[in-house]
Amino acid sequence: MAKLNIVALTGGIATGKSTCGRLMKEMLPEVVFFDADASVARLYADVEVDAELKNHFGTKVISKDGGIDKKYLRDQAFSDLGVKVFLEQVFHPRVIQECLALLAETARNGSSRLFVADIPLLFEGGFDFGQSANLVVASSRETQISRLKNRNDWDDDIIEGVLRSQMPIESKLALADVVFWNEGPPKILESQIHRYLMNLE
Repeated sequence: MAKLNIVALTGGIATGKSTCGRLMKEMLPEVVFFDADASVARLYADVEVDAELKNHFGTKVISKDGGIDKKYLRDQAFSDLGVKVFLEQVFHPRVIQECLALLAETARNGSSRLFVADIPLLFEGGFDFGQSANLVVASSRETQISRLKNRNDWDDDIIEGVLRSQMPIESKLALADVVFWNEGPPKILESQIHRYLMNLE
């Protein structure tokens, strides 16, 4: 049985983590990929999570359809550190539990030689699931801002709040074992990922 490589994938918002993950799956179809953002999206439908959020925030967090108003939570988290900490306490343990469950299943069935967990707040949250390497997708701050304006149509205040809530890219680079620098044409990122995958044991 081939050795299972266990790695984390992270970066800053709009640096290209999703693109990197898509390329990895295209180049190595057997890869098992855990997406923390997708996990959080699923957890909003969890009965316990729903109850915790509504008990904490009251009616203000209930959307018109009776679910959770994610925009309200996002705005609150970017303006109030206490809200950010509370949400992390609600979601992070559950996300890491899902990650570990998928990792255990992958190790047990031997279906792949690469397990990648895409964790946007890997360093901020202190996530450790036994990974042998931390991969960081990075770009300049100017590129992040440009992408957020084009992709999300956010104004400057929202963008600054989001970037301020995350660890600076320079700090993440210092903690990285592998860096994918995502500036310029897509082919540049593709070649970096291809080279990394080719060098896997």
